[in-house]
Amino acid sequence: MAKQARGYKSSMMVDFEASFGEAPKKKAGYVLPMNSNELVKNQTLIESDTITNTRNDSQPALGRVSVEGDIVMPADYVAIGYMLKALFGAPVTSGEEATKTHTFTVGDDQPSMIVEKGFPDLNKYIRYTGVKINTMKLEYGQDQEMTISYNVMGAAREQSGTAYTSSPTVVPLQRIAQNDAYIKIGGTESRIVKEGSIEINANLDGDQYVVGGGGVRGDIPEGIMKVNGTVKALFTDTEWLDKADNGESVPVEIGFKRADGTTVSFTMPTVQFEPFDAPISGPAGVTVDVTWRAFSADGTSIVTVVVKNNQVSY
Repeated sequence: MAKQARGYKSSMMVDFEASFGEAPKKKAGYVLPMNSNELVKNQTLIESDTITNTRNDSQPALGRVSVEGDIVMPADYVAIGYMLKALFGAPVTSGEEATKTHTFTVGDDQPSMIVEKGFPDLNKYIRYTGVKINTMKLEYGQDQEMTISYNVMGAAREQSGTAYTSSPTVVPLQRIAQNDAYIKIGGTESRIVKEGSIEINANLDGDQYVVGGGGVRGDIPEGIMKVNGTVKALFTDTEWLDKADNGESVPVEIGFKRADGTTVSFTMPTVQFEPFDAPISGPAGVTVDVTWRAFSADGTSIVTVVVKNNQVSY
């Protein structure tokens, strides 16, 4: 009987391409922790209307290749840097050896990756090229494992009986706990937020198919970066409601920190609340659901992500 691959034996490896769809001259390879990897290749069969003097359908043709899917990873303080590099580009790194600060800001170009799903119990490796992150989303304040979901697009897929590299770097997991979270609104750390979310959207254009490549994408250009999110909070006054009604903006920082100084923070200098109200749903405490959107007032980065850890570089 054939042996079935086991998910717990699988792995995810990434490396950064030299240019879109082009492997680097020197392979690196980073094995990142994951909860799931649903990146897949889809290719339609194009139906034929050819008349053949019978009622029997004729052979279809292969259509365009669509490589896309969701990757869910545990939120952590180290591996997140590789995914942020894929979303923003290489960070500016400073600090001493044991306390490095990596600062990610919005740039003009977004790198592409090689992503490999490894099935070592079958000696099979499925490799995707030209992969870019389209959206990154995380939710905080809930009583469950904190994860980050990445929606990605790619160009092509290949299969191999050997791994991309025999000596990858296995990135250790330094998990972010729900209790590590904090949020600052208007420069002050809030004590009324129950939970929230943040989504960063690169607005990738996945419709750039070219002739001669076997129906694959010739590029996946990045678009205008959007940053938005939600907050559920205790209703204690009308300050936020007034700001929303008046179209006022406030700085918002969503972050995670440990006692040893390890941190990850997302800072949006200008955030506007969507107008909302305070519903009375029963006799219990009143809460409000607020949707917000960040914007750039002067051309500076719409969001700055700072990671402080002992990682030398990304």
